[in-house]
Amino acid sequence: MTHQPEGGRRILVIDGHPDAGSFSDALARAYVEGARSGGHDVRLLRLREMRFDPVLHGGFAHPQPLEPVLVEAQQAIRWCQHLVIVTPCWWWSVPALLKGFIDRVFLPGFGVVYLDRFPYLRKLLKGRSARVIYTQNSPQLLALFAREDLFWRFMRRGFLRHCGFRPARRTVLAGMKNAGPRQRELWLTRVRRLGAQGR
Repeated sequence: MTHQPEGGRRILVIDGHPDAGSFSDALARAYVEGARSGGHDVRLLRLREMRFDPVLHGGFAHPQPLEPVLVEAQQAIRWCQHLVIVTPCWWWSVPALLKGFIDRVFLPGFGVVYLDRFPYLRKLLKGRSARVIYTQNSPQLLALFAREDLFWRFMRRGFLRHCGFRPARRTVLAGMKNAGPRQRELWLTRVRRLGAQGR
């Protein structure tokens, strides 16, 4: 653990891409580099390096013991003040590895508590902000108007705000399929700047 300088934030970065060497990998590293240069205390989780069963067997009906890496992930999430998730957008959702991590980690009793009466939900991770940095091949106008912004509706409303993260913001890097080296470098610079600002 590094010392947190005065004024810095505790930031947890989750790299949700299943492959090393991906552009998401580069984006996560760029954010971490920027955050450290800005005086923030940063931890990085690469899900592809963690050994856990991504399937929530039996749903919430049957308790499933957490692997040690997931216990450590929950501790890191409680520790952080700002959560950053870096991922590609696949089929207007997240890769199976990241979805499995969400299913296994943000369980009732950790992310939320479900109640029998109004308001039916207690959010357990309030007091933290979040940002999702994601790539997608499609232009953003297509995502907004033809696909109803499905990815962000789930990530923001169905997951992050559901557990209490506010504000929950995004950085969408659209048109990835046609992005050349110059565009990619501009994106990396943009993400480093976000890291330095702790946003």
